Amino acid sequence: MKLRLSDETIEVASKPGMPDWGKISPVTTLIAEKIVLPKDARVLYLGYGNGAGAITIARQLTEGQLWLCDINYIAIQMAAETLHLNQAVNARIVADINLPSELENSCDTVIIEIPKGRKLAQRWLAQAFQALRTGGILYLGGANRQGINPLVSDSEMLFGEPAVIGYKKGNRLVRFQKKQSGWSAGGWWQTPGIAPGTWHTLAIATSSGVLELNSLPGIFSYDGLDEGSQLLLDSLPDLHNMSVLDLGCGYGAIGLTAASSGAASVDMVDANLLAVAATKLNIERLGLTNVRALAGDVLSAVVDRKYHLILSNPPFHTGSQVDYQVARAFIEQSYQALESGGRLYIVANRFIRYETILDMYFQHVSEVKQSPRYHVLCGEK
Repeated sequence: MKLRLSDETIEVASKPGMPDWGKISPVTTLIAEKIVLPKDARVLYLGYGNGAGAITIARQLTEGQLWLCDINYIAIQMAAETLHLNQAVNARIVADINLPSELENSCDTVIIEIPKGRKLAQRWLAQAFQALRTGGILYLGGANRQGINPLVSDSEMLFGEPAVIGYKKGNRLVRFQKKQSGWSAGGWWQTPGIAPGTWHTLAIATSSGVLELNSLPGIFSYDGLDEGSQLLLDSLPDLHNMSVLDLGCGYGAIGLTAASSGAASVDMVDANLLAVAATKLNIERLGLTNVRALAGDVLSAVVDRKYHLILSNPPFHTGSQVDYQVARAFIEQSYQALESGGRLYIVANRFIRYETILDMYFQHVSEVKQSPRYHVLCGEK
């Protein structure tokens, strides 16, 4: 699609399931209108979405270089296409949760469009500090309702005094400068999972015993098993000799339990690169050989596979809105990936009416288990 941004026309690749997928967000507009860079600058952009803002930055860097980092596999795919459509040859996507070593203490500018969740935003702030040279500039942008104000305070603790350089429709863009080469001891930036190269650890009680797992801010319910996933674990059928898919796996609690409970093979898929990285580490730590973790858009990473059982605690929000398009994609593609007689177990808040979508595809739909807030539904092919 063609969108206007800062008096420029940009070809943008996007799709449902991404926040603001069919338009330009106010914070991206602020970034495009307010940030002016030297033509030879080295720039890191965190949280670039569909890449529209990255194009306006790349066009300023006629002799410079732009690196793009995000945790969302779909955003990476869309931004790569946006870069191609606009012939932005000086921009490079980093499809990793860690920064390349070449960026450490070397960037002139870091731009952050704040993500959902303060802890993930703090992780990105720590990475920004790691990437910037002394004297380098951080631009932090986001909406009031997304929590930009506390993040400005967090940034001030690390970088010093802020300067607000623009407001737009409840959004602000704030400028900081890195004044010292290293950070002081005892701040939020040294929290496990936030400090670069560290992990948050947690223990999950399952029918197969306690699993010691690693996780990271930015993964759903990263610091403890959520009630819906626990209900799904409590609903698991006999898994012996089954081929299992954990769709939207997070840090792997459901799939790893299946792998430890007699499943013949387990695939775990998530669009969140942090989730995939944590799950891969957990597979290695547990010494499991019948399981793998893959990044993908719904089932794009396993289109050649068929399963006896698919387990899912799917995301139902895009930004702040309930998004049934995402759920429908999960359910439709799960049906296609199941063997004849295979089953999909899906957990959701009881107010979310997945039964209607399941009835469109599955011959038999039933409620397996419920709690005051959640229920587990089963669709049998």
